Amino acid sequence: MRILGFCALFCLAAAPITALAGFTIHPADDIYADSARFYLGYFEKRISQIIGGELDTTVDLYLASTEKEFLQDTGVTPPDWGAGIALLDQAKIVIKSPKYMRIGKSFGELIGHELAHIMIDRAAKGRWLPRWLHEGFAMYISGEWHIGQDILVARAAWTGNLIPLHQLENLSTFKGVQANLAYTESYLAASNLLRESDPYVLPDLLEMYRRNADFYLSWKSVMGQDYVNWITTWQARTSRQYHFFFFLVDSELFWIILALVFIFLFVAKKAQNARTRKRWKREEMINPADDSYKQYFDGYYDEENQV
Repeated sequence: MRILGFCALFCLAAAPITALAGFTIHPADDIYADSARFYLGYFEKRISQIIGGELDTTVDLYLASTEKEFLQDTGVTPPDWGAGIALLDQAKIVIKSPKYMRIGKSFGELIGHELAHIMIDRAAKGRWLPRWLHEGFAMYISGEWHIGQDILVARAAWTGNLIPLHQLENLSTFKGVQANLAYTESYLAASNLLRESDPYVLPDLLEMYRRNADFYLSWKSVMGQDYVNWITTWQARTSRQYHFFFFLVDSELFWIILALVFIFLFVAKKAQNARTRKRWKREEMINPADDSYKQYFDGYYDEENQV
């Protein structure tokens, strides 16, 4: 069994294509049911535009109110950090309801991420896709990103610990920082593919893959270069970019640089104040204050005119 997902996604077999499309929420009267239906509709439109095809089946979304219910609805044992699961062969999503469980991700992100897995899988007719593409696409759709992820990649690049994309097939077995790095690299690679390429690159790749069932041939035909060369080039370029980024935003270096900046500003301010005081003194000599002008005035109040 292959495990994929926002925090996990399980692919058992390719699902048959059906003509019916839509969403069913379980339980229908859950306090989050209306919100779930809204997010499903919103992300379905967004995903359809990017992959060039609409949802072709009914997706069942289960809102689990307890950990036990979550395990029962999935029928599998996900990683302990799993908050949502997409069962591809069943077009089924199970997520932990935020009403009962703290999941560390927004409700909308969870739904968008898992729906993205189902829709890209069906667009490929249930055939294998690289794990980084699955996860990166799902993160791209749901909008999961924060500055800490950049710093994580920067440190990995600086220490030579970036994970090659082809080694992410067992991502669900990764733990802690390694898992975060794997998801982050997946996002960067997928967003690079989607943002810097022709907007139809993904629809073209999926369409060709559906026709010839050969992912590597489809990739080379659409991208113009061998798959292995592309991921190798991407990693080398990413490593170079984040070497520089590391010096700018790494937490330890950031505070050192910030302290030096404050010291420089303090010294500069003191010097500026000293120059200002000197200027004021010169101006007072030229234009003395009203209460002391008499000693400089050669006129009625001059001492020579006083008896």
